Amino acid sequence: MSVLAWITAAAAGWFWVRALFPRADGQPAWVRYGTEAALGVAFGAGAAAAAFFALLWAGLRPPDAAWTADALVLAGGVLAWLLRRRRADVMPPPEPAAPLPWAWMAAVAAAGCLVAFLAATVIYLRANPQGDWDAWAIWNARAKFLAHEGMWRNAVSPELTETHPEYPLLWSAAVARAWVESGSLEQAAPQAGAFLASLALAALFACSLAASAGWQWMSAGLACLFMTTPLWRMAPSQYADVPLALFVLAATVAAAAAGRARWSAPALALSGALASFAAFTKNEGLAFCIFLGAALAAAARTRAAWWLAGALPGLALTALFHALLAPPKALWSAAALLSFGRFVDTLSGFAAALWKLGEFPAHPVLFAAVLFFVFRPQRPCTPLWPVAPALLLWAADFAAIWGSTSAADWQAATAADRLLLHSLPVLLLYVFVWLSRSTQENGRQNVAGETPLR
Repeated sequence: MSVLAWITAAAAGWFWVRALFPRADGQPAWVRYGTEAALGVAFGAGAAAAAFFALLWAGLRPPDAAWTADALVLAGGVLAWLLRRRRADVMPPPEPAAPLPWAWMAAVAAAGCLVAFLAATVIYLRANPQGDWDAWAIWNARAKFLAHEGMWRNAVSPELTETHPEYPLLWSAAVARAWVESGSLEQAAPQAGAFLASLALAALFACSLAASAGWQWMSAGLACLFMTTPLWRMAPSQYADVPLALFVLAATVAAAAAGRARWSAPALALSGALASFAAFTKNEGLAFCIFLGAALAAAARTRAAWWLAGALPGLALTALFHALLAPPKALWSAAALLSFGRFVDTLSGFAAALWKLGEFPAHPVLFAAVLFFVFRPQRPCTPLWPVAPALLLWAADFAAIWGSTSAADWQAATAADRLLLHSLPVLLLYVFVWLSRSTQENGRQNVAGETPLR
């Protein structure tokens, strides 16, 4: 039953995605269905958890809040799908990507990495069923308060300083909802959530890359993603970082699809909702939501109002949580920002985390750099604005540790790798789309007898 709760949420989310996400002409069926399934996991889990917490706050008992939230998300999704199933927006097909030499080797590597990743995640979850430190001390501990009748306010009690009651509650609410619907506090609920979020992240990355660049570049990109060491550690940890990375990638993919579909209003609303779920998952998600909204305001102009409309319910819940429930806590210090020593500690910590993103020679940055050296890409031929929020999120994470009230060296050593993981799938996706387009340009110029710009 704990696993079924996640599946029902994903099924309800699929109706929303099916109604709002634009379709592409000539896209393979497995790419379309894979993208919709992964987005459905993200939307369904986020919407059901947010509605569950809002209903708890309104005074409903946990069982009533859980089942009512499910009914609202499912009914709204089915209604949206019935109204739009014959009027879905359509994206133009992407330009053909250049063939990748020895693509079969990349496919074998990606398949092997995927099998090993899923197996390692299952083995780790069985060996460490309670999850890592933050799982049982913060996220799952607060979920237990939400799952018990009359105790949900303890999840934001200022007395529980070690559980960070000021953190947003979406992922804890998602776990609590699964516990309530199963009728027991089995550890299978947070385990299933961690596994499903990891699988959806990999599937969304792979299908989005396949939709833009074909299966060859998808294989190379997926192999590169699985070189990321923090992903292997965070996937079974039961932390909120992998779900946050999923929301960040999903919101970016939906926003980029909206741009390709002439700023489709439904796709923009879908992106806004997913970004608001990121905002209610962690404070870093709120920063990303602001950056994505600003990027869309610059790129889509007045059409960005549709994105804001989709984000408004989740952002309102997040704002009310911080204003009325979360205990006040000083996160920034002006004196810390003026400390050059803290800047050096933060910079060295992020540099070390960047180096530890992979195990040499299987390092995602090194692999991408080798491909850039081999294929010599020219200028990017895809829009740059979807990458800006991910890069700005890294900058905000750096500034947050630099100016935090805790020791900068300790913060950077323990959190920098997780912070880098939030934006990494988006950046890797863009890099491989860029490579697939640039090599095609070079090939066309060579055929024409021109010398490609180096």
